[in-house]
Amino acid sequence: MKKLITNVAVAAVTAGAAASAVAAGEAAPALPQLQYEAETPVTPQLLKLMNAYIFLLAQNKLDDWIKIWADDAVLEFPYSPKGRQSVYVGKPAILEYHQQTTGKIKITRIVSARIHQLADPNTAISELEIEGSIIGTNAPYDQKYVTFFQMKDGKLWRYREYWNPLITIAAFGGDIKAWTEAYGKKE
Repeated sequence: MKKLITNVAVAAVTAGAAASAVAAGEAAPALPQLQYEAETPVTPQLLKLMNAYIFLLAQNKLDDWIKIWADDAVLEFPYSPKGRQSVYVGKPAILEYHQQTTGKIKITRIVSARIHQLADPNTAISELEIEGSIIGTNAPYDQKYVTFFQMKDGKLWRYREYWNPLITIAAFGGDIKAWTEAYGKKE
C-alpha cells in the first residue's frame, strides 16, 4: 500500500524558488506542495534528514547543509563526466564540490517524488522528477534522479545520485565541454 508523506522541505524549496525568482526580478512561480509517495514506511529520522538535505541545498544554505553530513561521509556521482571526480570523501571535499556547482540550475517544478525504504532502516532510495532551466541561458532542464541516502549516527553518511547525463548535456546546448566544466573537479 502506498502512503503519501508530506515533504515539508520541498514545500520550503518551493518557497525558496519563489524567493529566488522575486530577488531576480521575476514573477514568483506557483509551485504545488510536494508529497513523497512511499512504498513502505520511512524511518522518521531518515525522512527528516532527506528533507533537510533538499531544503538546505535548494536554499543554498551550504554552511547549514554540510552540518547534516557525517565527518567521514561519501558523496557519489556515478554518471559524472569522464575526467571529472565522481566520489568526494569527507565534509570539506563535499562542501567544496557543492560550492562550485550550486547555482547552475533553477528548479521551477518538482513533478514527482517517491521514497523506497530499504530493509536497512538507515537507507532509503528516492526518485525525483524536476522541471527547470539552466541559469544564464534559460535552456530547459527537465531531469529525473534516483538517489540513495544512507544515515549513520543520525547524520548523512553516504549519498549517491544517478541522473541522465544526456539531458544535462542537451541543457548545456549539446556542448560536452561546457557540461564537463560545469561539474566538479578534474580527476
